[in-house]
Amino acid sequence: MDTTVTRMAPGTGMDAPTHEGWAMTRHRADAGPAREVDLLFLHGMSAGAWVWPDRWMARFTGAGFDCWSMTLPGRRGGATAGSDPAALDRVIAQALAGGDLTAALDALARALPGASLLDGPTLDDFTDALEEALAEAGRPCVVVAHSLGGAVAQNLMRRGKAPEGTVLMCSVPPYGTWRASAEMALLNPDLWHTLAMFSVFGAAVVDPLILRNNFFPSGVRDADFARLLTNLRDESLAATAQALGFPPFAPFPAIRPEVLVIGGGRDRIIPPTDTLMTGFYHGGIAQFLPDAGHMMMYDDVDGAASDMILTWLDRFA
Repeated sequence: MDTTVTRMAPGTGMDAPTHEGWAMTRHRADAGPAREVDLLFLHGMSAGAWVWPDRWMARFTGAGFDCWSMTLPGRRGGATAGSDPAALDRVIAQALAGGDLTAALDALARALPGASLLDGPTLDDFTDALEEALAEAGRPCVVVAHSLGGAVAQNLMRRGKAPEGTVLMCSVPPYGTWRASAEMALLNPDLWHTLAMFSVFGAAVVDPLILRNNFFPSGVRDADFARLLTNLRDESLAATAQALGFPPFAPFPAIRPEVLVIGGGRDRIIPPTDTLMTGFYHGGIAQFLPDAGHMMMYDDVDGAASDMILTWLDRFA
């Protein structure tokens, strides 16, 4: 049976929908040999634990791993009016019920489009949450970090508190996303503009076809894309700005055999050049799935991506 652990941040009930703490769900191994490590899956920008498809998680629980899927702080139910037009109505109703004008105005401000630009968790807040979650797991863990989650995982390494192992999957590179962002602005301006609009105003104002074609260049099931679009949440600018690479968040370059770097050959968010450089930075050679895009977990139809990780995990047996 799956179990969920949450750690709520301090605050009133009105604060909870936008400022709750991290959460993670345990997915118990249902087959395979006993393993020496658990796996903790960490999502990227605007996502949550829901982003990992059931069929993806089943590949690892079926291989004997107890798994945890984590949601970083500040997102469950944390939509603004930009991504969820009903958000303002909910906040107004809460304000009327609470009777606290100051708290009501504060909550209203948080629900306005672009609120996450002004008030959101930092990359260090995310890293604090990851550190707490690893302690809560109570066993040695390998962190499988996707996209922005990779910046969080590398920030934990910088603190000298790296887990047993780390998989950087289509990850923000250790020097930040500035190079990838510049390349996108020059070569794919439609996507660059779409992501800029999304970061301020939410999913309601962007063309879903641009997101679909660029995040899933090899295609995606209609049901999977609909679920993704429905669940996207506003992301903290404080965190995404630091992910550009200023100030630095990664440890110094070193040979790290406990780090696996994998990427998609068709990734238009974190291009192969950056994934290759991430591998070199951590003293190894990045592995690629030639036809995979940024959302590699959805491209794992034949098990190639999960097999790549499972093969590497044999070192922890």
